[in-house]
Amino acid sequence: MGKASSSKKVARAARAGGRSSGTRQRNLLFPGAIAAIVIAGTGLIAWAANDRKTDTSVAPIAFEDHWHAAVAIDICGEVQAPTPEFESPAGIHTHGDGVIHIHPFSDAGAGDNATLGVYLEGAGIELTDDSLSIGEQTWTEGEQDCDGEAAELVVAQWADVTDEESNPALITENFGDIRFRDDGEGYTIALRPEDDDDVPRPETAANLQELGAVDSGELTTTTAGDGASTTGTDVDTTGGSTDEGSTDTDTTGDTTATTGG
Repeated sequence: MGKASSSKKVARAARAGGRSSGTRQRNLLFPGAIAAIVIAGTGLIAWAANDRKTDTSVAPIAFEDHWHAAVAIDICGEVQAPTPEFESPAGIHTHGDGVIHIHPFSDAGAGDNATLGVYLEGAGIELTDDSLSIGEQTWTEGEQDCDGEAAELVVAQWADVTDEESNPALITENFGDIRFRDDGEGYTIALRPEDDDDVPRPETAANLQELGAVDSGELTTTTAGDGASTTGTDVDTTGGSTDEGSTDTDTTGDTTATTGG
């Protein structure tokens, strides 16, 4: 009896020990799984927050930035007429002045979405890696040449088009993906001989700042006489006043008298 009783006790102790070990393992796995879930969730939240920040902080920012870029289309050395005025819900458009006006109205024209492709789509211009179509006219690499020389489509991009000493980047593909990255850029879409790297900058580069100021509502009016001028908004050149002060302008004399701000 004593031996049998002792054997049973040992057996029960062994079984109890096994159950205890299994329980301890399960107890350790549970908090580990919870910790992994928490870490993964935190990572997803951080990624989503960073993604949202990227969407809203990459310039040009909707309803905040107002940029201007000079633009031209050059076919074998012949500059084409400026693209006619059009509006765009994305906020990337032109007034028919040889300038791309970039002031996004939505995410469709902001950040990474502010591209040459958005402008071209609004203008009704089709530009692929090997063809350019404006209205009913199409130019295609391999079908058109420039004075007998094989022609190539490129987009010349100036980071600062007003810097006459700067050279453009010559882009030969994926034109629609070209991003607007800053105010004061310049773009010439050109069909030119393959070995010719001399792409002219847009003519509007010379007065880009003035054209941009007009679009921003900062008008400059030069009166008759000896060149007196008034800068402001809604200028009354008949002897009235501006909305932002009292400016009396003599349009037939030699002076401009200004009172107020």
